[in-house]
Amino acid sequence: MVGYFDDKGNPRIKITIAGRKLVSEVEAFFDTGCSGYLVLPISMAVQLGLELIGIQPIQYADGRISNELVFKVLVKIDDKTKAVPATLTASSQALAGIGLFSEHSIKIDFKNKKVEILKISEQLS
Repeated sequence: MVGYFDDKGNPRIKITIAGRKLVSEVEAFFDTGCSGYLVLPISMAVQLGLELIGIQPIQYADGRISNELVFKVLVKIDDKTKAVPATLTASSQALAGIGLFSEHSIKIDFKNKKVEILKISEQLS
């Protein structure tokens, strides 16, 4: 899987996600400061028809803690689909957190504007 840098210098990835109503390809910011899986815009969650699965306390970078609604999202990575948790944001931008790639090695090359995501088993071959 290969990511890219947008015109503002932010690393991004394209991922396919699905809910009960829709399948969509999303261009998400790759957020190395987010230990979760996905943070999706509220409008996207409504369109996808995401299923609420719980409430979870989330600690933000500024130290505050907030109870956030958690939804189930199907994500296709490495030709496999798996269910992952997602929280919502009022922003229009989706975020992909490091939890989404726990079975991967990621190289973000800011100098050459490249993002490379490899499944760990592929590196051992």
